[in-house]
Amino acid sequence: QALRSVRSAVRMALVAVCAATLSACATRPPVSLDEHALIRSMARDERAAAFSLSGRFVVKGPDQSASASLDWQHAQDRDELQINGPLGKVLAQLTRDGSGVRLVDDGQRVTRAGTLDELARAAFGADIPLTGAAYWVTGRPGNASVTSRDDAGRIAALTDRGWRVEFVRYEDDSADALPRLIEASDGEHSFRLLIDEWSPVK
Repeated sequence: QALRSVRSAVRMALVAVCAATLSACATRPPVSLDEHALIRSMARDERAAAFSLSGRFVVKGPDQSASASLDWQHAQDRDELQINGPLGKVLAQLTRDGSGVRLVDDGQRVTRAGTLDELARAAFGADIPLTGAAYWVTGRPGNASVTSRDDAGRIAALTDRGWRVEFVRYEDDSADALPRLIEASDGEHSFRLLIDEWSPVK
């Protein structure tokens, strides 16, 4: 049952592409206004988007629920995503690079695939649009269909292959603010991601 909960958390975390705490992580110094403007610009760069975020998520299914925290660094040619449990225990690590995608769980089992969407089918036997997650967390639709926008022109909701994604809260009221709280559901599973921090890309 515990292993099923972990795998369920990994599955849903990779969708959107966040409630356990980050108590084991050191507090980072706050970023300046200039740094944050650069973070927003880099995260939404249509040619070479790059970002670094930390957050917490909760996933719920028909028979179980799970929660964890995550750290995600994204670049055009690489992703590094780590899912952490209580006290910083690493539950799973995902890496995407020129050779493909690799997922390592807490039992050191390795799943490999050519793309993120292929990984979802191989690891979970499900059609999960993982490729779109890097767009969604930055408030961009990617290949999804935008169904509504808020008064500032930002995406309020979108749909992609049976998933409905809602942008419940942004960082602030500005038009270029990054998402703060995202909720997604496919009718059977639900996912709630709270982004705690956007950091300069390392």
